[in-house]
Amino acid sequence: MTYRKWTMTFLLGFILAMTGCGQGAEPGTQPPGQAQQAGGATATVQAQGFTKADLQGVARTVRPGDGSVYVLNFWATWCPPCRAEMPEIQEFAASHASDLRFYAVNLQEKREEVQAFLTRNGYAMPILLDEDGSVSDAYRVRAIPTTLILNGKGEVILRREGMTTARELEDALKGAR
Repeated sequence: MTYRKWTMTFLLGFILAMTGCGQGAEPGTQPPGQAQQAGGATATVQAQGFTKADLQGVARTVRPGDGSVYVLNFWATWCPPCRAEMPEIQEFAASHASDLRFYAVNLQEKREEVQAFLTRNGYAMPILLDEDGSVSDAYRVRAIPTTLILNGKGEVILRREGMTTARELEDALKGAR
């Protein structure tokens, strides 16, 4: 590989790692239909419900508006930024296991592949499999990782495209209750 090709490959990898995997808007931007308001606030959008299997094959239903706070983290095993945020995401999910519903929604990978990744890295968190991509389409996920917080009314109060931190999620949760 020539020096120029190597440099271009490195730069492309660096850009993907810094911005998230996939295409779409800048990290942290809102989805279409969610308008920015004065002072940086955003208008809320009602989230859609869905049912997907977990790693054990049990159907799990997300029912926005049922009074529960949901945190949905869309990710894939091949995504470097997803991998980088995973330890912090796991810590966040474990610390909130009793007061919200957390799901790491894996995008279009096979159950065995996802389970092997989690086992190899020592992760244990609630996983839902979006093997057909219907949930990521419904939530307009265009880059991963993407993390959403839904309040008890089912409104999207946080949409973060790109890596997030436990602190960002904790700060956003203050407005969810």
